[in-house]
Amino acid sequence: MRNNDAGAFKAVKFLALGMVLLWLAGCYPPSALEKNWGKSFHNNVAQQVVNPEAGLNPRPPVGLPPQAGTNEMESYNKSFSTKAPQPTIQGMQGAQTSSY
Repeated sequence: MRNNDAGAFKAVKFLALGMVLLWLAGCYPPSALEKNWGKSFHNNVAQQVVNPEAGLNPRPPVGLPPQAGTNEMESYNKSFSTKAPQPTIQGMQGAQTSSY
């Protein structure tokens, strides 16, 4: 009988700990996403106020000139290329010491 009481007490203790943790989670400060809540909506409304007939324009918006776009895509693709690892200095040969 005593073993059953210990298990029940342990379960109640874990349940109480879980409830305290949930209660403390409500006190957590807002994240960066919550601070910007609704900004995209207000930005879209402002864009519609500036040019309410933008949706009626059949011409697509103009992007980068072709050569600039090609250069951007090439530099983007080069950023994923694998580079040879830089050799590391072994031991104390190249280490600089400084005293504060």
